[in-house]
Amino acid sequence: MTTNENFKQTTFYNVTDLQRLLRIGRNSAYKLTASKNFPSIYVGNRIIIPADRFGKWIDEQISSKDGEANG
Repeated sequence: MTTNENFKQTTFYNVTDLQRLLRIGRNSAYKLTASKNFPSIYVGNRIIIPADRFGKWIDEQISSKDGEANG
């Protein structure tokens, strides 16, 4: 099973997963999870990102960028 298949089958991501998926650094990943509209929650000291909400967030970012370019 490849790494991409593992990501597709998961329900939640953590900050390390977020770094790998977006190819960003650790500090950038933590800043992103702290941003207002980003779908993350704390479970104890861990930051959890629901995979389905993350996918929707990505779609929203693409849509808002398309809106800026077109209008």
